[in-house]
Amino acid sequence: MKLVFRSTCVLVLFACCGLCAVLRAQSADTAVVQITTSALGESFPGGISGNARFVVIESTGDIATEKTPNVRNTAGALISKGRNNEDGNREIFLFDYAQRRIFQLTVTESALITPTTPTPTPTPAATPTPVPSPTPVPGNRVEIEVSNNRPAISYDGKWIAFNSNAPNPASLDANEAANRLALGTTDANQEIFIYRIPDTTDVDLSSGLDVPKVNLDAGTFTRLTNTLASRPPQPGSLNSAGQILAPFIAFDNRSVAMNDDASFVAFISTRQLAVSNGLANGDENPEVYVYNRTGNSFSQLTDTQGNQIFNENPALSGDGASIAFVSNANPQDSAGAADNADGSAEVYLAGFNGLTRTTLRQVTRTTTSPGLTVNIFSPGRRLSRNGAFIAFESYADLAGSAALQSAPGLYLYNVGANSFALVGPRAAATDASVLRYPTFSGDSNLLVFATSLNFNADGTAPATATDGLNPGRNAQVFTTPVAAPTTFTRLTTTPGVAGTVLLPSEIQPLVGNTAQRLAFGTRGEIGGGNIDRLPEDYYLFRPDVASETPASANAISYATGASGREVVAPAATPTPPAVTGLAAGMLGVARSSAVPLAPSARAAGAAPEMRRPQLPTELNGVSLTVGGIAAGLYQVSSNEISFVVPSGLAATGANAYAVTLNNNTAVVRSALQLAAFQPDIFASVIGGGGRAAVLNVTNPLSDGTVEPFTITTTYLGSDNLAKTDPTVLRILVTGAATATRTQITVRIKDTDLTGDAIVFAGPTLTPGIEQIDVRLPATLAAAGDAPIVVTITGGAASRPAESAPRIQIN
Repeated sequence: MKLVFRSTCVLVLFACCGLCAVLRAQSADTAVVQITTSALGESFPGGISGNARFVVIESTGDIATEKTPNVRNTAGALISKGRNNEDGNREIFLFDYAQRRIFQLTVTESALITPTTPTPTPTPAATPTPVPSPTPVPGNRVEIEVSNNRPAISYDGKWIAFNSNAPNPASLDANEAANRLALGTTDANQEIFIYRIPDTTDVDLSSGLDVPKVNLDAGTFTRLTNTLASRPPQPGSLNSAGQILAPFIAFDNRSVAMNDDASFVAFISTRQLAVSNGLANGDENPEVYVYNRTGNSFSQLTDTQGNQIFNENPALSGDGASIAFVSNANPQDSAGAADNADGSAEVYLAGFNGLTRTTLRQVTRTTTSPGLTVNIFSPGRRLSRNGAFIAFESYADLAGSAALQSAPGLYLYNVGANSFALVGPRAAATDASVLRYPTFSGDSNLLVFATSLNFNADGTAPATATDGLNPGRNAQVFTTPVAAPTTFTRLTTTPGVAGTVLLPSEIQPLVGNTAQRLAFGTRGEIGGGNIDRLPEDYYLFRPDVASETPASANAISYATGASGREVVAPAATPTPPAVTGLAAGMLGVARSSAVPLAPSARAAGAAPEMRRPQLPTELNGVSLTVGGIAAGLYQVSSNEISFVVPSGLAATGANAYAVTLNNNTAVVRSALQLAAFQPDIFASVIGGGGRAAVLNVTNPLSDGTVEPFTITTTYLGSDNLAKTDPTVLRILVTGAATATRTQITVRIKDTDLTGDAIVFAGPTLTPGIEQIDVRLPATLAAAGDAPIVVTITGGAASRPAESAPRIQIN
């Protein structure tokens, strides 16, 4: 069942139930929101535009909000594939923070060894789950894998580059005969593609306005390379132990990077391309190439010889005149030196004039050690946009003796000064697996990196394990000024949620023009509802702060979002049935008469079930965070905000989460306890009593009917025959997001309904609202005007009988 929130009130069934609200989200000075939910799939952000509006994503999940279904015949066989990722293929997606939509750009399927008749699409339930569930094809059934990989987005937000082995990434079912022929049995290697994003109008991202829809999947693909494979594709199989051996395709063209407007696209290729600068790649080493989009020509940037030689991970400056990369070759640089005889992976910086390489500088000169990669130059923006700095990790003491250390340190290389600075502490030997993925803000002012190390704001070691910026030792994102990298700011705050495991290498930050907006990917639960703990993508924003009202001022109070039960302050010692907190995923209300919560009233747009995130986390310049996780906002006004508590937060017990409300730089701090459950029934009035939001949903062909109810319902079935069944009522509640049927008791008048009488319990498509379906027993015949109360094991009850909403049973 879908509910719709309109203007200033919540319309539930019959009348405006008075849930007037205000919305907005932010956390301990930064706000994090989960933007992908890919059940059984993995999502990885590949890049962010300079204005931080667009995030390009590589995913095996069915994560798009804009998609069309597959068309099947009556036997369940696929007639035509829709725009979706039900098969769990690796696809490229584009997230638009302004539209709050995810668009699937590539639509491809791998060629199967023995295509089988698919299971017919099931008839959806009355309230289908909003979580996409792709069904990946087992690797041993794949003859030719088709995948789309490692996307990057230009700073101007107009171009995406990636590598793919689909002849047509816009639409390819490799099981069709013509497409299988196009892939070939000896080719099917990865090629370089670019995609032109349709133009959009600039918007204020903090406004949360419901901007006009632009179909970002309607752009144009252009294939840049067309090469023969170094190795033919190999199908997947099972080994003698029954383990799946993954299919193989050759990644001959890969690792794309772009300058600001994608006029230059750098990449790695093992193939011999037709280039404009006269070089060749006869030995098929991985070399750095640059495609000049305006001139429609290729240039070979490196020309290295020898066995097991590689050049990898190019990064471009904004103008494309500088290109950094890592190589284990021994080329002669512009100073006339060839100083890498031991084949160590060293960092290089090349100059480029659009046609040829003009200069080459060997940035690092280190001694290799068996089995050790001394310099870690991971994929991404490791070169600042202005071309003045390079960031990477190294086991060598680059700012001192150059001797190898037991663990890597983070280094910032100043191109103009030809000098190195160690940024922050070097990891201990036990932290050797930490990867920092250093990158730069688009304005080149800040270095941004991830680490699980703990250190003080000045980079020194903390006095005790409980001091410092990161005592929990989870992977976090930090920033430091490029001009003087000696002061550090922590941007992320991963809450202590049971079962969370954040591996040190899992956060790779991607930064817009400033570090006030960035994207990152990680596994684990950090408050957004990542139930399966697989990698998901997140968006972080950091509103400015001009003034603060501290939590001790008690400027904000809270209430339940359905019937307005006031939340007692955590410091009080309430007696039951007082409400001491809200629950994860619950609709709540924040109120204040002491400080303005928003400059004016504004409501979120319609159809939240089709958005990601479902609700805006910034609205009219207002945000609200609980424990650093952004809350979804339905409405904001000067004295009230209606919001949804982040769904992945854990119950706090006697403790409380810090709540930060930012009203256009004016911060108001407060605290909020979270219970496991706090059921609250929607009703026609706020403050107790009224008519409960309950529907008769016995007839599966009907959206439901309102009271008065009877214990049995007669209706016309799909066979056009009259049927009489025990009445099933649907109760609309909030605060019961994770409750199961066995935990719920529904009391109507003096009758408790439990067990099989609870037909269904779960979320609706409307954020913050759940449904509980109950079957009426004969004992409630002629119950009359009866109160209805919901109780959940391990949690509180909805309103007591004397103030509970009521229903009429004749």
